[in-house]
Amino acid sequence: MNITIAPIKPKDREQLVQIIKRQKNFLKCEIDIAIEVIDATFHPKEDYRVLAAADPQQRMLGFVSYGPIPLTENRFDLYWIAVDPQQGRHGIGTMLLAEMEKRLSANTPVHIYIDTSSTEGYLPARRFYEKQGYEIVAHMQDFYRNGDDKIVYRKVC
Repeated sequence: MNITIAPIKPKDREQLVQIIKRQKNFLKCEIDIAIEVIDATFHPKEDYRVLAAADPQQRMLGFVSYGPIPLTENRFDLYWIAVDPQQGRHGIGTMLLAEMEKRLSANTPVHIYIDTSSTEGYLPARRFYEKQGYEIVAHMQDFYRNGDDKIVYRKVC
């Protein structure tokens, strides 16, 4: 499949919202925030960046959102990465992550951080990050709620 990865455009919004809503492990509050990040991307004052993967018919297959961490130098947060569940396991997430890393590290080495949950629903995401070379740098117990720890990954690119 010929996939293109590029910054999102306003016309992509509804397809991306549908991808977010189809994620089985996202809580309602997470869905709301992911949609807010998509919308904030279209406001020049915000520093969110979103890349989307699309097929030749311009159907959105997935996206990654990220941005600089305030008060740091060459440090970035990956906020969300999601692939349409019907398109999972075809390397789209890997392509999105690789393109983000390539764009961020084009001029200088960068540190990329990912915060995620310790719950069972996020186990596939944690395995994915580890397979892509991200390492755990922090584990905060009961961060999100009792029994739901925050795990922070980092990769230097």
